[in-house]
Amino acid sequence: MLDHPNVKIMLQTDYREVRERIPFRRLIYTGPIDEFFDWKLGRLPYRSLRFEHVTLECEQFQPVAVVNYPQTEAYTRITEYKHLTGQRNTRTSLTYEYPTDIGDPYYPVPRPKNEALYKQYEALADNCPDVWFVGRLATYRYYNMDQVVGQALATFARIQKTIPASDRAPQSALAMPV
Repeated sequence: MLDHPNVKIMLQTDYREVRERIPFRRLIYTGPIDEFFDWKLGRLPYRSLRFEHVTLECEQFQPVAVVNYPQTEAYTRITEYKHLTGQRNTRTSLTYEYPTDIGDPYYPVPRPKNEALYKQYEALADNCPDVWFVGRLATYRYYNMDQVVGQALATFARIQKTIPASDRAPQSALAMPV
């Protein structure tokens, strides 16, 4: 798909800097909805994360890859990667995740005031018929990754219904391998 002549990958690019120069028929937007509208109604708050990477002189630190610490520590999660890769080593690498207000947006902050502001942005989004807002930041909702995948598939199905038959790829091109 990424090699298709109609697909152009632009890394390290701020959408706001190129949106006037790049025409589109359909746009799937996954960034912060308030940023899409240049924060014209105000900024929605998001929680970010700070990551601390450490290597320990022990074979295993925890029994599973990811352990969440909802309120007992300053960090909220520890990931030990060797459980994911099956590596065997006398040392282990961990990543600690710390919540912060500074940095890239990761999670919406659920408060009635924030929900009310989001609803105003959602009304603006409803007036953008060729833009689909998908994911945590664009819909200002906390989703687990399985929910985001489900949302993406459902959005694709809705987009497919709006595409004229003459513009559609053959069904065989849309089939997923089993």
